[in-house]
Order: sequence, then structure tokens, then C-alpha cells
Amino acid sequence: MYHTIIIDDDQLARKVLKRILEQNFNEIEVMGEADSVASGLSLINDVDPDLVFLDIEMPDGTGFSLLEQLTKINFKVVFTTSYSDYAITAFKYSAFDYIVKPVLIENVRSTMGRIKDIPVLHEKQRVEALKRNLERNSEDDHTIALPEINGFTIVKVKDIVRCEGERNYSRIFFKDGTSVLVSRTLLDFDNLLVPHGFFRIHRSHLICLKYVNRYLKTDGGLVEMMDKTQLSVSPKFKDELLNRLLYNRI
Repeated sequence: MYHTIIIDDDQLARKVLKRILEQNFNEIEVMGEADSVASGLSLINDVDPDLVFLDIEMPDGTGFSLLEQLTKINFKVVFTTSYSDYAITAFKYSAFDYIVKPVLIENVRSTMGRIKDIPVLHEKQRVEALKRNLERNSEDDHTIALPEINGFTIVKVKDIVRCEGERNYSRIFFKDGTSVLVSRTLLDFDNLLVPHGFFRIHRSHLICLKYVNRYLKTDGGLVEMMDKTQLSVSPKFKDELLNRLLYNRI
């Protein structure tokens, strides 16, 4: 059973979400609602919830400022948002779950299907990463949260050279020669990183095009990365890859 609270200044959004949760999910018990940062803080302290549905923009502050005022965070967070498609990508970068307004049952159902995998928000570092990604000052500012056993590591997208799929995991290789194995599929990183100059060259390889040193015709096509690693290029991706490299469409 998840003791749950809803913090949102939109009364209709709260009402709809509460009704969906109570009528469709037996594992949820809605313990209360709040309509501002101040009342939300009070409710969190009173209820000690397991799960918080949290709006981003409220009259007296933001969901971020609410989280920053807590000395201890030991609950799961699902953001409710009216943000644009770009901002939704920022949520994914930072490994946060979210529900887009207007709240629809299929979106809530999708989130609840992942509820066991949503991490308890112990650390505030991931909140800072999400704030930076939402601000989107420049390409250099983009960060991504990589899940680990005990939490997350925040890294800059510009430092990633390539990603290699290993079944349900991916190994991420960085400019400094280090790598890390994370519990996300290569398809997850494909969706996140392609808009930032990455290209899928093989079912097992996603590369950052700006770190390609050269293309080789050997063995049906290879790319050599800045770390001297040579990777096979699948025939179905070769023409588009050459087009991107030759015409600098990165």
C-alpha cells in the first residue's frame, strides 16, 4: 500500500487524479491534498507519504522549491506537468516519472505500471539536474541521470562518446576513458540522445557523431571513435551515417 498525497494548485487536476487513483488502483491510498508549496510541506510532514504527485508551478513557488526545503526526502515523486514536449525529455534525462496534464487514465496507468521501479528520492542532486535541463541554457548544460545500485550519477551529455547495448543494460563510454554499466536499454538512450548528435549505427551501438575520427570501408563498414575503438556499421544504417558525416549534418 502506498500512502499517497497530491500537491497541485489546480483543483480540477487534483480531483481528477484522486478519482482515477481511488477507482482503479487498490495499492494506492490517498491521504490528503494540498494546493501550494506551504500547504504541501505541512502535509508531507503530517502524513509521511510513500508517494507524492507533485505539480511544478504553484502560486507560492515550485515543486523544486518544495523539495529543497525538506531536510529529508524518503518518498517516491511523480511530477504532474503542463510542460512542452521538450520539457518531457528533460524529465526523462533526469530519471523522473511524470504525468502530463490534462490527467488521463491511460497516462496514470502507465505510471502505476512502473511504480515499483520509481526510486525513492533520497538525493536532491537529481532535482538539480532536472532544473538545469528544464532551463536549457545551452547544449553544454544538458545532463543525464544514470541509475546505479544505490542511486544515480549525474553526467554531462557532451562527455558521452558512445553507448553499447548489453541485453537489458547499456555500457556508457566517456571522453576520459571510463565507462559505466547502467540498467537502461540502448533504446532508452537512443530516444534521449539522438536529438543531441547521437546516431544508431548498429543494434548494439549508439555513437556521438562529433567523436567519430574516421570511417573505414573494411568489413562492410566501420567507424573509429576518438578512443580508437572500431565499431561495425549495420548495412541498414550505413547510407544515413555517411550522409550525416559527409555533409556534417550532426
